[in-house]
Amino acid sequence: MKFARMPKPTLVSVLIASFLATAPVVRSSQELLVLNACKPEYAAFQQWLYNQGPGKNMITLKSTGDCVDIQGYSELDGARAWTYPCHPQDTNPHHQNQEFEVRSDGTIYEISTQMCLERSEFGTSPGTAIDVWECRGGVSQKWIYNSTDLTFRAADAPNLCLDAGGPLLPCDVEPLASMPACDPSQPLAKRIASIVSILQPKQKVALLVNGAAGVPYLNIQPYQWWSEGLHGVAGSPGVSFSEPTPNATSFPQVVLTAATFNATLWRSIGEAVSSEARAMNNAHRAGLTYWAPNINIIRDPRWGRGQETPGEDPFLTATYAANFVPGMQQGEDPDHLKVSSCCKHYYAYDLEDWGGVTRHDFDANVTAQDEADTYLPAFQSCVQRGQASALMCSYNSVNGVPSCANSRIMTSFAREQWGFQGYITSDCGAVNDVMDAHHYTKTPDQTCNVTLAAGMDIECGSFFTQHLQNAINDGAVSMASVDAHLTNLFAVQFRLGVFDPYATQPYLQYSYANNVDTPTHRELALQAAREGIVLLKNIGSSIDGPTLPLDPVSVHKVAVVGPNGDATVTLQGNYFGVPPYLISPFAGILSYAPNSTFTQGCDIADNNQRGFTAAEKAAAAADATVIVVGLDQTQESEGHDRVITDLPGVQNAFIEAVAAASKGPVVVVVIAGGSVDLTVPKLSAKVGAILWAGYPGQSGGQAIADVLFGTVSPSGRMPYTVYTKNLPNEVSMLNMNMRPGPSNPGRTYRFYTGAPVYQFGDGLSYATFSFTTSNSTVKVPLSLVESYAARADSFLAPVPASPAYISVGSITITVNNTGFLPGAVSVLGFMVPPNPGQNGAPLKYLIGFDKVFLNPGQTATFSFPVQAHDLTLVDQHGQRSAQAGIWRFQVNNVDAEVP
Repeated sequence: MKFARMPKPTLVSVLIASFLATAPVVRSSQELLVLNACKPEYAAFQQWLYNQGPGKNMITLKSTGDCVDIQGYSELDGARAWTYPCHPQDTNPHHQNQEFEVRSDGTIYEISTQMCLERSEFGTSPGTAIDVWECRGGVSQKWIYNSTDLTFRAADAPNLCLDAGGPLLPCDVEPLASMPACDPSQPLAKRIASIVSILQPKQKVALLVNGAAGVPYLNIQPYQWWSEGLHGVAGSPGVSFSEPTPNATSFPQVVLTAATFNATLWRSIGEAVSSEARAMNNAHRAGLTYWAPNINIIRDPRWGRGQETPGEDPFLTATYAANFVPGMQQGEDPDHLKVSSCCKHYYAYDLEDWGGVTRHDFDANVTAQDEADTYLPAFQSCVQRGQASALMCSYNSVNGVPSCANSRIMTSFAREQWGFQGYITSDCGAVNDVMDAHHYTKTPDQTCNVTLAAGMDIECGSFFTQHLQNAINDGAVSMASVDAHLTNLFAVQFRLGVFDPYATQPYLQYSYANNVDTPTHRELALQAAREGIVLLKNIGSSIDGPTLPLDPVSVHKVAVVGPNGDATVTLQGNYFGVPPYLISPFAGILSYAPNSTFTQGCDIADNNQRGFTAAEKAAAAADATVIVVGLDQTQESEGHDRVITDLPGVQNAFIEAVAAASKGPVVVVVIAGGSVDLTVPKLSAKVGAILWAGYPGQSGGQAIADVLFGTVSPSGRMPYTVYTKNLPNEVSMLNMNMRPGPSNPGRTYRFYTGAPVYQFGDGLSYATFSFTTSNSTVKVPLSLVESYAARADSFLAPVPASPAYISVGSITITVNNTGFLPGAVSVLGFMVPPNPGQNGAPLKYLIGFDKVFLNPGQTATFSFPVQAHDLTLVDQHGQRSAQAGIWRFQVNNVDAEVP
């Protein structure tokens, strides 16, 4: 497959005669029919015209002209009714599923099947599905057509109308409509209490799980809290990719997006994902609570889920959380969350299944020092800077305490110290693990009590469904505790607008036609992939110059070879949805060199070399060769860690064989989430260039080709260290220590004492940049830094507006594009402490970064503020301390002293 394109349905967008002062509503053509409260502002969903179709008796939605239709031409009892573009001229006898007769007895008779529209399960509450069944004449099949307001009303519930996918808001009907809960002028606490106070104990228990039951008499619908949106709306229990929302934009996997070092881009992706999520929610295909981002640290390259994260650096990850989360939650409506964003997995979670230990029973032994400067900063940033409305406690335990039973992190840190306002969910099945895997508790009653008392609000799983009611009956859990957790859950739903009037919420206007898979989102996905791709090697001859970019004038035929050369689904990594298309590397290259060929040559992981010969022949006959290697989800994924960090199978041998046979220049492209040893292509004289492309999403192949042929200059930088294949022999994956010690060479660029293949922050460009500083020395009194350290109570550097912020100066860096090609440049600022690497001190650490695009001859100036926090280190007790001496400020290859 060269180009896997998934069709987007034809959509009808019409301007509705709206009663509201808000923007007109735009409906998609496929909306399932339900019962909903009859309201003038819902006219776009509830006004029907009867007998308007030429030659047929059709029921059409006035606002769109679409017809009531039986989904899939079904003739079975229980088939769903929906709206669909009218097809009155279709003479196929099996397609006569849009012709109805409104009979004198109140039934709506579908002529081709001789069945009647019926309220599913005889329901009389908003959200009740409409389907077709054998006509029996019962009250659930009877309707009253009001020719004045053009509504079909339920015969026994005339306040409920036939509705084409309109909003289902609890406050639409009594008894909730007249309660304080539905009065936006009331304090939030009073609104929430008015609901919680009237719920029965069993109803309360049923609301404390991810698949929350509804409360029908309050018009509170069942709700699935678990929707995924890591790098696009993704398949999950709360998300359905079906008509009328078959697709969503698939952005690059997070580790590649992080490599852009472009915080503005991260926020833009969050905004795009949340817009698509809202539109899908309006079509009843997705939830409003998204369990993303994953902000754990890549401690070890073998971890199967490192691909989901921003990389190995705490500052980078904290900055990602501070931008992606507001992108998800904030928007045009200052009074409501766009969607809720959940930061996971809290905390010190970075192992799936290794050495006989799984994430379910792993006890992470974490020092106070590592906790303070590695494992917790991103979560504090998520809460305080990102203002996340949700957290997820992780499967593992830390120092003997399961995360979902840890009151220190959930209550003391998150709520009391950081000011968290939201709900905390368990990871799915993690409450079971507290008792069954960690053996921290002995009984279900004790487990329910411990997790709720620690601060967890909702369980993803079935433990509470099975045991919480008994725990309440036995006195192990109080109703006051249950009410407190319900209050946290309802508070988020109120902030999402679930209990507010439709007319006050612009997000309810979002539609698939206008907000999903838009040209802007497609371009954003392409931009993110282009900016994240990292050029690690680019050599050539003194005559011909560097290998890249390839010249499209002279390179007409590229031999694309390797196990990922024509990959499509692999480009998404994990936690993906259904994209509108997937462009493979081969498809992207064909757009530049139409005579190119693809030969797989070898698989990802097996040892079969039978395909080598064909690949070698292709390389020998081509103007250039692109070898696309790496990993896929069989090698790294949730629940699966790697044993080796080398390229698996025979990929290294394949690189050597094909490179030796190649007639033209050779480029190796690496598609992988986690680090793989690239020593072989790095040292090969025949391999002229190496591109790391992560998992680049729906437009990944196009982005790779654009970089190969110079349409864009690469500007990504590695978000993690690339180690040699010997690392698994040097340190156990169970060793959580970041600092070097016995049988541990240290973790990440901050502490690793070995020689990496490539460093964190490495990345080349086709453009040439120079870096100069105008103030290489800044003198800082030790006492000033000591005064800060004495009262430092945060894992994060204070923001400038904070009383704790103490400025000690700034470093000004001027970047000049001195070459002949335009390009973007990422500028990373590191602090190197006195005596780096000694007594637990990092070798260096990131304190800032920025990105700018420069044409040839253009310059840009960056001012890196330096504050007291930047000149402190964390001691063995987890406390910050001042260190006298020479501190070096390093920007890429420029050092500036800060004594």
